[in-house]
Amino acid sequence: MNNFWKITLTILLAGFIIWLLYWTLFAPKQDLTQLIYSTMQEQSKRADLSFKKVSFEEVVGSEKFWQLEASTAMVNNNTGVATLQDTSGTFYKKGRPVLKFRSPAALWEMKKQEIYLDKPLGYDASLERQITALIRNFQSDPRSLFSLPAQYRRGAGYWFKARNLSWKVADQLLLCTGGIHLTKGEISGRAERLLGDVEFNLVKLDGDPSFQIATASKAPVTIEARSFLIASAKELLSAEGSPTITWQTARITAHSAQYHQGEKLLRLTGDVSVSYEDIRASGAAADYLVAQQQIILTGTARASQGGSNLTSDRVIVSLKEQRIALAGRSRVVVTEEELSQ
Repeated sequence: MNNFWKITLTILLAGFIIWLLYWTLFAPKQDLTQLIYSTMQEQSKRADLSFKKVSFEEVVGSEKFWQLEASTAMVNNNTGVATLQDTSGTFYKKGRPVLKFRSPAALWEMKKQEIYLDKPLGYDASLERQITALIRNFQSDPRSLFSLPAQYRRGAGYWFKARNLSWKVADQLLLCTGGIHLTKGEISGRAERLLGDVEFNLVKLDGDPSFQIATASKAPVTIEARSFLIASAKELLSAEGSPTITWQTARITAHSAQYHQGEKLLRLTGDVSVSYEDIRASGAAADYLVAQQQIILTGTARASQGGSNLTSDRVIVSLKEQRIALAGRSRVVVTEEELSQ
């Protein structure tokens, strides 16, 4: 084989590999709703067993993970798949019922130990009598809505109305994809993917995610990052992957950020940089007091405004008043231009 054909085949092979990778990453995947209903259609032709008003449960060892009831169900023993219609059930954690759910259709992969729910409504077991009233205003919203209590185990519990939901024994986590909107007190976020435990103590959001923190002013504080992690028991929202924070025209960057909800405090670490109108400031770390719209930079903090250059152990940037101030040991350099004004 001459060099021409070797080079041609190499190019074609490389092109095929690139196309295959692109298809794997970006080709449209089958919608969960389509998967459930297409499987139901197949099941109707080849199901081994059919039931009316039946109950199923997932038990591994002595631990019960979930139980559901369905008005009708079909089971195929060869494929290990059960399809269910008009379902309601409960997820358990350490033997306790924690999450109730209703779903018009469900798919149970018995061999894989996975369950898929179509358009489920889920809620804290304590909200059984209140859930209908709680979601009345959200019935027509096409998004997947998740509502978590502002304070852990205080007030109303969590609930959601999702496009889809899946769960598997392997990680014991709930997964929802597409058009997600989550609220938790004064914070609200959006993402394309949500992963969490059945009590929503730990929730991860990714897929072009962002969060907003409501403030007394009309403009919220917005955080964009690669992913977010909510630790409900700690009342903590962590932004992972070089987050960017904005408020009006202010822009703050850092390596990581954590919002302590009880304190209304954003804690920033790693090369913190602040840009706001004519203010430029930086430091190794910073505390952003959201209620006061004040940023306290620490770790050889520097700031400049109107020709003045400041260095201090702590530099305070007031976004509300659009000025900077010093605290601790400090050094101020005033330019000639400023003195002549």
